[in-house]
Amino acid sequence: MPDAPANFLVFADKLFSPSESFIHRAYTSFSNLKPVYIGHELRGPAPENTDFITLGDYHGLAGETGFKQFGIISKKLLARLKKEKPVLIHAHFGKSGAYALPLAKALDIPLVVTYHGGDATKHSNTKNSLFRVYNRRRQQLWNDAALILPCSEFIGRELKAKGCPASKMNVHRNTADPDRFYAGDKKKIILFAGRWIEKKGIDTLIKALALVSDQLEGWTVRLLGEGALKAHLAETLKAANIDAELPGWIPADDMPKHFAETSIVCIPSKRAASGDAEGLPMVCIEAQLAACAVIATRHAGIPECIIDNETGFLVDENDHVEFARKLTLLLASPENALAMGRKGKVHAEQNFNLQTQSKKLEEKLLSLI
Repeated sequence: MPDAPANFLVFADKLFSPSESFIHRAYTSFSNLKPVYIGHELRGPAPENTDFITLGDYHGLAGETGFKQFGIISKKLLARLKKEKPVLIHAHFGKSGAYALPLAKALDIPLVVTYHGGDATKHSNTKNSLFRVYNRRRQQLWNDAALILPCSEFIGRELKAKGCPASKMNVHRNTADPDRFYAGDKKKIILFAGRWIEKKGIDTLIKALALVSDQLEGWTVRLLGEGALKAHLAETLKAANIDAELPGWIPADDMPKHFAETSIVCIPSKRAASGDAEGLPMVCIEAQLAACAVIATRHAGIPECIIDNETGFLVDENDHVEFARKLTLLLASPENALAMGRKGKVHAEQNFNLQTQSKKLEEKLLSLI
């Protein structure tokens, strides 16, 4: 019989968050390594047949604060982790990498860190910097990590500009499962899917919709998600006489059916005042896998995913006038949207395929042990 897969630790401080299902899906095609998830807070149900450890159950007198702030590892915690015989730690997001650093040293195993977006782009926050573990450990993390995995070339450039050694980085792009997303019977639907926060740029989209409101007859505007800006922007929609569906937050497992019937997906992301930015938004990949035409901004890793004038249109950040022009083109020509969607599906299947990229990720991790 073949040897059993070797265990490795996956550190995500908030485990199984519904908005971060991409974390556990990244290991879909692993055959030689088996993930054991570790973190402090369960944000959602664990996927079936998934092993996980909540670290809070094993901290000593120093507690979670002692572990996070000072890297104090109780004998009980160390013994529990050693029981898994892990060969490496893979941390998701920079902050989790900072928390995992003392564990990697104590276990004497390689540490790999994936950066997904704002964890690489936000401006250094000096307020209460003594208590911000990531700020204090960032350079040590970059020096000591065996491998840094930016989710896009853009994130790689951001990290390099902040001092991360280029020799430590290897871009591993976000992906989605082509078996989950499909092209259904396309309807006249314009879709936004994301949090209603500054970097998602939904204010840009609403301004663009206001400019084309007289062209929306027969079309459904569906704006998914929740967030701090929603109440204010919902009033803006009303003031502009835009009739939009606002279903709220949609579980990841329900998203394929929304994309399947959608013709146009809008991704108006932008850099926030805090420096917060996207990495490579999953919606870019998922929309194309479902054969949707995409209108998006030239932001972060989006141009690495959307082919301008072929699988969609790209416009500058905050340019609601140009966004409206691109909407006009697709509203006037649904057949053009369908053609773009077909090309996008082929592009995403070939270049952002979860199964293919998952195997590549396993190869990268295996090379470190």
